[in-house]
Amino acid sequence: MNYFKGKQFQKDVIIVAVGYYL
Repeated sequence: MNYFKGKQFQKDVIIVAVGYYL
């Protein structure tokens, strides 16, 4: 569960970073 949560967090960070970049 911790692995999935960490992966989900990383995905959210990438989405936010891409959205901020665009």
